[in-house]
Amino acid sequence: MGEKDTAAKLYFAKPHFFADAFNFFLFDGDKVIKPEELSPMDSTEVAMIFGKKKNTAVQQHRDLLKLWNAGETEDGVFVLLGLEPQSAIHYGMTVRNMLYDALSYATQISNLSSLREQEAKKAGNNNGEAGKNNNASLTSGKRIAKIRSSEEFLSGMTKDDKLKPVITLVLNLSGKPWKAPRNLYNILDIKNKRLLKYVNNYHLNIVSPAEIKDDDFAKFSTSLGFALKVVKYQNDDKITEVIEERENTDSDTASFITAYTHFEFMYEKNSKEVNIMNGLERWGQKLQVLAAIKILKSQKQSDEYIVDCVAEEFQVTPDYVRDLMKEWPNPLLEKVKAQAPSVPAGS
Repeated sequence: MGEKDTAAKLYFAKPHFFADAFNFFLFDGDKVIKPEELSPMDSTEVAMIFGKKKNTAVQQHRDLLKLWNAGETEDGVFVLLGLEPQSAIHYGMTVRNMLYDALSYATQISNLSSLREQEAKKAGNNNGEAGKNNNASLTSGKRIAKIRSSEEFLSGMTKDDKLKPVITLVLNLSGKPWKAPRNLYNILDIKNKRLLKYVNNYHLNIVSPAEIKDDDFAKFSTSLGFALKVVKYQNDDKITEVIEERENTDSDTASFITAYTHFEFMYEKNSKEVNIMNGLERWGQKLQVLAAIKILKSQKQSDEYIVDCVAEEFQVTPDYVRDLMKEWPNPLLEKVKAQAPSVPAGS
């Protein structure tokens, strides 16, 4: 698992950020989903597709999956919410999410089937014991056996069983507009359009920061809105203005921004709040260091000379310079204007 994937999973594992993402998409920012209503679920979907004689196991790993107790009735209504943060645009995401959702429904049917079998066995055993002295109970046991061999047994569920709805949301963290297909029709090669009405479509649910209007970031109720705005403008001249909108942010959001953007926030390990301007200053230094590396590389200097020269010039560690050189060529220099200080030419 990459650094960005790990950072996203840690960040959105926290229910207030997870709820905020879904409230923005589903309810225009209204706080309908409460963090305390969310329960973590196993994000590994394993389903036996379908049949009693020969089972075929299909397994997929979601990024994040939580059960929401919507509480619409006295007993509550449960909804499965899946979140898929994407650091890069995925052109097959529509099919991938469709598979996730299908497996979630198949898993529910499989679980219902196991539950009904257990209930039938338990009822059969209880009636069998009672039936030694009660012929009516034996009749009841035969009725249960008949039900288990009926259409309901073959289906794995009864006609009254219901499945929990599944909603999967993609979070595009690439910093670019989502140019991949957003529904199944967009990815199909089909010449006769009359056939489309017989092909079930699947629509991608997606939040893409690059496409969010600036005023709409205020609809987020947590610092997630600030993080996504930084993702949007990280390679834009407006980034300084965005950063200066806040004086501090929480350490969780600072870590998330560091993983998904070019910013590096300096803060103590156990700090709950992080000074935003520290992040801006360190980011500016990174741009200058990269620019200096670029100049020295254009002069055909050796890597060893570049590391020693840049480390001394900017008072950073040699390992810091080496890490930046691993990213080379760095696209950041092409998108953000940075003034490189003068550096000594090699001998």
